[in-house]
Amino acid sequence: MNLDIGILWIEDSFSADEEASLRRRVEEAGFIARIDTMPNGEGIEERARKHQLYHVYDIILLDYRLQNENGDDLAPKVRQLFPATSILFYSGSEDESTLRQLIAANAVEGVFCSARQGGRFIERAGSLIDQTARSLDRLSGMRGLAMKVVAECDDHMKRAVLSMTARDEKCAAKMADLDNDVSKDLDGVKDAYQAASDLDERMKTRAVDSMKLFKHFRRLTQVVAGSPQSFGLDLEAVDELRELRTATKDYGTHVLGKRNVLGHVVEVEGDAGWELSGSDTIAIGDFPEIRQAFASHIKAVRRMTELVTLLDTQ
Repeated sequence: MNLDIGILWIEDSFSADEEASLRRRVEEAGFIARIDTMPNGEGIEERARKHQLYHVYDIILLDYRLQNENGDDLAPKVRQLFPATSILFYSGSEDESTLRQLIAANAVEGVFCSARQGGRFIERAGSLIDQTARSLDRLSGMRGLAMKVVAECDDHMKRAVLSMTARDEKCAAKMADLDNDVSKDLDGVKDAYQAASDLDERMKTRAVDSMKLFKHFRRLTQVVAGSPQSFGLDLEAVDELRELRTATKDYGTHVLGKRNVLGHVVEVEGDAGWELSGSDTIAIGDFPEIRQAFASHIKAVRRMTELVTLLDTQ
């Protein structure tokens, strides 16, 4: 399971407002929008080849009037190349009844149609996004997503921590704090294990390495915010870094904590559908909100890493 929803938008006259609305709908569903655009069908075979290898697209948006061709003529090829991908065929000049007739005349199956006027297009695209999101609301997918998000954040933080430590003496001096965190955790694990009275309690003792990494990442980014000149940051970048530090201060709760809970609950059949057993803190209805938190934190960690390693790329 990925944290992004891939959208292939075949349109020769894009609206910034429509794109912003579309991205907002994806974010509301708890995902990050990854939108690729093309003015017509030229080069679509290569897009399809990549899709077959990596499942790049979840939704295809196809306009009626394209650059040097019509969308209804292109639709059969799109369906052939992307047989399992949702397609929304839309137009700013034709109504939905006409669009359906055009699609039927070309014998294209499984295509949704929408007029563009009055926000209908974004509403229809949003419903497809919601359907895609609901199909992913299963524990196995969320559990894998949580692991993936933490793994990527760990990777970014490790790279940033190594860079900051090598670049600034005050960052290097914070090594003792990391040593202290590790020592305390090892002592705590040892004490908890020795105090365990039975096998069940022994198996529950564990260290959370990602949390220690995050705490050290926080220490060093605080140093960067106080000594930005050593890292090539201007005042605007420092302000952004501080805002991102504030936005991610509860990473332990919103990402690591949720990852830990998702790893230990089980999915059971309930009267109203799938339910989670083993925790009172997470329900399946919380999945979109959890994905939103995952998305915002991973974007923030990526950006913070870019800022504090700016000089590494020069």
